[in-house]
Amino acid sequence: MNRLSFYLFRQLSSAFVFASVAVTFVILFTQSFRLLSLVIDNSSTMLIFFQMLGLSIPTFLPLVLPLGLGVGTVFVYHKLAVDSELVVMRAAGISPLHQAKPALALAGIVLIVCYGLTLWVTPAANRNLIELQYQVRDSYAVFLSRPGNFNDITEGLTFYAHKRNTKGALEGILIHDVRHPESPVTIMADSGQVGDDSTQPQIMIFNGRRQELDIKTGRLSELAFDQYVLDLSALRNTSIHRLPDPREQTITELLNPTSEMLRTRTTREHLLAEFNQRLATPLLALTYTAIGLATILGGEFNRRGMGRRILIASVAIVLVQAIFMSMNNMVPRNLWLAFVLHLTALIPAVISFTYLNADFWRRWAVTLRQMAIP
Repeated sequence: MNRLSFYLFRQLSSAFVFASVAVTFVILFTQSFRLLSLVIDNSSTMLIFFQMLGLSIPTFLPLVLPLGLGVGTVFVYHKLAVDSELVVMRAAGISPLHQAKPALALAGIVLIVCYGLTLWVTPAANRNLIELQYQVRDSYAVFLSRPGNFNDITEGLTFYAHKRNTKGALEGILIHDVRHPESPVTIMADSGQVGDDSTQPQIMIFNGRRQELDIKTGRLSELAFDQYVLDLSALRNTSIHRLPDPREQTITELLNPTSEMLRTRTTREHLLAEFNQRLATPLLALTYTAIGLATILGGEFNRRGMGRRILIASVAIVLVQAIFMSMNNMVPRNLWLAFVLHLTALIPAVISFTYLNADFWRRWAVTLRQMAIP
């Protein structure tokens, strides 16, 4: 890479990083409201909030990086045109294609990074993020920190505490267990305190009664106690087996789904649609770069400004993105549209490169005509 190419590459890299970071912060700002609401509603900590916020970044980076590259390309080459640097380069005999090489090199790097994200990083981040959200919703701290509310620990098991005193202890505790309908159990206690034996969360309740009713005989057995230890994990004895969503699955899982996955979670068409979406999305980095290069470097230099060209580039990028997302939503219902999805990501790049090399094609056409003349 010569000095001129390195200069252009450095300018493009700075603009790309700035644009990508700006778009990322905008998306994080919108995502933070939903995640913060989840954390507050489930009485979780700010550490969990920042963990979820960090895990959400790789989930949208494959779309942000191509957009950032397209914006950076248009910005840098427009600035070079306004400063007459492109005019000087053309006067020195540097062709538009040679001027575009640093942008194409950066597009290749972003393309590889995006493939790394879509094929490996993003699915893992999605899975960890969703699992963390389930942990927050299922946290024992949720129902223990909501005095005055009836909280369903699991199906058929309800926990209630009247209030929390100044020392943090729960008062007026009621636990109603109807998981075994033939013998429902009700536990009432004056107070309780959450503890931890370093392996399982526990709650110690004091001065209470345990009542169990035999539905068949109508007999009520009652046990009074001064202290009773409840293992919360034992109370919630139902283990939830969650099948991952297609966006959480690895490439191997997408191409080789289990029978349980196809029977209860999703269809093979949705899995193949997700696979094609991961392959097609990184191609947008090349397409957006080509659109930016064609609109700024293609054609003759206009001294009156390039506002129209910037508008054309912006509209083209937004249009390609909209069509791509629409096709992506239609692929699960019509799998043959996966081919159209890839064409949507590639055809604009082909058209842009053809327009960028218009002078070459004109010279080639003239050469053919001259060869055809006897």
